[in-house]
Amino acid sequence: MSLNQIEELTSALTKAEAGLLSDKEFQVVVLKSLISLKESHVSVRSRLYNVEKFKNVVKEEVSKLRSPPPNSDSEMGNITEKITDLVSPHKLPSKEELQEARKKFNPRAVDLYLKVFNSRTTAESPVMAFGKAVDLLSELNFNHYGDGHYPLSHYLREIVGPKRQDVAFPDFIQAISISVSRPIPLVYKQVFEEMDKDHNGRLDAKEVFSMMKEVNNKEYTWNEIEEFLAAIDHDHDGTMDYGEMLSAYYFNGGE
Repeated sequence: MSLNQIEELTSALTKAEAGLLSDKEFQVVVLKSLISLKESHVSVRSRLYNVEKFKNVVKEEVSKLRSPPPNSDSEMGNITEKITDLVSPHKLPSKEELQEARKKFNPRAVDLYLKVFNSRTTAESPVMAFGKAVDLLSELNFNHYGDGHYPLSHYLREIVGPKRQDVAFPDFIQAISISVSRPIPLVYKQVFEEMDKDHNGRLDAKEVFSMMKEVNNKEYTWNEIEEFLAAIDHDHDGTMDYGEMLSAYYFNGGE
């Protein structure tokens, strides 16, 4: 995100706070900023739904930053960094955040590991070579499972099978879950992989529609699907990644 985009966003927020910009006009400005950070965007309705939900959080943060108004380049730089953090889901976690994630395996931890994994892959090929996945697990200090008796690479090989030479995020986080003795039931990975028809690591609205119909054994309207997707779409890209699926179904189920 460029400085001009940041300034445009902060200006729009200021106008929105003063009532000089309608909700719809504000949505357009933020939507443009969000889209500029994405490789693709499947559901505009879902994205707009999230922007409305997201607006008050952004406005509150900017309000804090702008009172008193910034009077130096340093203070404006701090505002720029804070706003970028708010609208960009792609910022890599810090060492401190990753250390904290090891203490408690929860949706936040999964999201952090997903960001690290995605930083080593591309949108066109959201997988990594088996050896590189093992190296990344080691880099994150995940080397063993079973109370430290067995190499984690052996379990990862068991997950992906003897012939596959690549590792997707569901495989990767499955290995982490067994390492911290909080194994995710494999049915989640199986359902996600079955529904991810284009194998891009994300479920679009149509794929989510199919998944919910199969998992819950009931019919849904498109409006219900859009609302569900918007509610769990934490990174505002109009799709559901594996971490968001776990957050909605696995962790929300009492884990």
